[in-house]
Amino acid sequence: MTISKTSNIFASIPRFSQAAKGLCLALVATALFSLKGIWIKLAYQFGIDPASLMTLRMAFSLPIYLLLALYWWRLGRLEHQKLKGNILPAALVGIAGYYLASFLDLSGLQFISAPLERVVLYAYPGFTILLAWLVFRQKPQLIVVLALPLSWLGVGLMMWSETGHQHDPQQLIWGTSLVIASAFSFAFYLVFSKNIVAKIGSQAFTLIAMIAASIAIFIHFSLHGDFTALLNYPRQVYWYAAYMALFSTVIPSFLFSEAIHRIGAQRTAISGSAGPVFTLIMAAWVLGDSIGALQIAGIGLVVVAVALLNKN
Repeated sequence: MTISKTSNIFASIPRFSQAAKGLCLALVATALFSLKGIWIKLAYQFGIDPASLMTLRMAFSLPIYLLLALYWWRLGRLEHQKLKGNILPAALVGIAGYYLASFLDLSGLQFISAPLERVVLYAYPGFTILLAWLVFRQKPQLIVVLALPLSWLGVGLMMWSETGHQHDPQQLIWGTSLVIASAFSFAFYLVFSKNIVAKIGSQAFTLIAMIAASIAIFIHFSLHGDFTALLNYPRQVYWYAAYMALFSTVIPSFLFSEAIHRIGAQRTAISGSAGPVFTLIMAAWVLGDSIGALQIAGIGLVVVAVALLNKN
């Protein structure tokens, strides 16, 4: 069985190039990931802390990953020979991308708004390109060089508009710093996952990475929290955690891994610049936030940047 069989779920999409398919997968994953900030802000209204919410999120996610692992193992999609020697690297990369990055992101959201968090988080395309160049000497393609400044400018305009809503400078600095650290951790995940995905396939990599991240989150909570306290929140918190688990964790984690396999870490990362666009729209719809002229201009620039990535 070849690695390409792990991509059969997506292979039937007609009349699109490999790059276009990968870009579509990355954009859908980005849209779903962007909902995470909305679920978190809604859950925070009921007094839950970041570690508890992160634990609930993975408590809902982990059974799905374990069932998928068992199902795909029985189908023969998870080959022992390919997994041998790659489980530990995949686990470590997964912990960086979905434990460390998630914890830093959730902590930052205590101090800054959801739209601003999404804007700052999307510094990760720049970190991704920098890491790929420093570690693997991968020079960015010309189209990436053209798209990255446009996406930065668009994100910058949206950030400029959002900073006017922050009233405490210390909270703004601390929250922004935490989210920047989260962005770097996620860039690490994107860069180092590429070679592992090429060896074992996107499905196997995602399962290992997410199961390892879940275990790391449970260990973290066992050291700092009380599991019995997780049962005492209002039911709305569990609904938001379940939504975040399915729609902003399980589904996009597989889509992102497949996108990395198809179009590489750099293009996948820059396509993620559309994240603030999705978050702004959802925040306006769900949380009642307003969208100003600067934000609309920023959205336009990010859309142009993502469109450039679809050119070969």
